[in-house]
Amino acid sequence: MSILGLTRPVARNFGGAWTHRRRIIYGMLVFCAFCIIYLMFHGSDTRLNESIASSAFFLAGGVIGSYVFGAVWDDKNIASSAASPEVGKSEASQTVIGELVGGTAAVDDPDKP
Repeated sequence: MSILGLTRPVARNFGGAWTHRRRIIYGMLVFCAFCIIYLMFHGSDTRLNESIASSAFFLAGGVIGSYVFGAVWDDKNIASSAASPEVGKSEASQTVIGELVGGTAAVDDPDKP
């Protein structure tokens, strides 16, 4: 049994939006690395270069943190949708709605003929 309480494996989303997200993330990390390396070898010791370097470090850290958080959030949403496919169809909520609407506990089901 997995940590999330699922007995079957959760499908990972390696296509679509995550492919595009990874390209943006990798591009941003390469940009940050380029800025830092350029300033290390060709930048003079000024306050502007110091601010650029520290901002590049913070941006890279924020991108990595957001990437990890986004992946965890996406996996949690996939796991919760796989664990309970009938979200919002509990009998208690239908009974309350039925009592409020018609005074009886009968639920109006549009799928019944």
